[in-house]
Amino acid sequence: MQTLPKPPKLSSKDGGGALSSKNGAIGAAVVAAVIAGLLIVMFLTQYRNNINEDGVPTPVVVAQQLIDKGASGDTAGAQGLFKSVEVPRDQLKTGAVTDPAVLRGKIAVEQIVPGQQITAADFTAPGNGLVTKLAADQRAITIAIDNSHGLLANIRAGDRVDILSGFQQETSGGGGSRPVLRMLMQDVLVLAAPAAATGDGPGGNPGAAGEVTLRVDTSAAPKVAFAADNGTLRLLLRPQNGDKLDRSALVSMASLLVDSKPVKVPRKRTP
Repeated sequence: MQTLPKPPKLSSKDGGGALSSKNGAIGAAVVAAVIAGLLIVMFLTQYRNNINEDGVPTPVVVAQQLIDKGASGDTAGAQGLFKSVEVPRDQLKTGAVTDPAVLRGKIAVEQIVPGQQITAADFTAPGNGLVTKLAADQRAITIAIDNSHGLLANIRAGDRVDILSGFQQETSGGGGSRPVLRMLMQDVLVLAAPAAATGDGPGGNPGAAGEVTLRVDTSAAPKVAFAADNGTLRLLLRPQNGDKLDRSALVSMASLLVDSKPVKVPRKRTP
């Protein structure tokens, strides 16, 4: 009986044939689909996180009133010209200031309108630090004064003082002059004063002279300058909650005698 030849066996060198190739393609497609799915999930998660972060309320400093060019951050803050508000994170301007303390010691580069977000580029450091302590209607003036009249041993920058001015007033009829004294200004900020002295400096020598820089209103600056050049100034150190004093009345010898109470002299007993 004639026998039929056996079919040839497939060897591993043939790559598993058509069925093996099909299974490999399916496996690769499944892996690719899984990776694509993971990438999509990661993208959606990141997108959702970004959306949530963009809506997070974030503090920012905004102008409440018009801030002129050259205005200092110190005085603008004290006058309430700007405030801190919260806006969504995606609405912040580039370089927006989130802490008002950043503006201290700086001045406005350009005019800032109400409602405008303030950025770091809107303020810059000035050439002179005293400028940051002055509002538009204020000036800094330096007076020379001795220790006994200016309390140079005790007054420091940041203190508040009252200013007394003394003059020799000519009497009517050419009869000479009389000394008068009046309150010139009150609650004046000291911008600069001599450092605590040692030895024979202004704080150690009662007669030593020093310089004190004061912040005064623009209208008062000429009066202080005139009084310093033609009279005698005296500074009174005052507490932060000091009461206002009468500035209108002149103090003279006559006014002192009128205001003073008579001295009672006890009568001698007759033996």
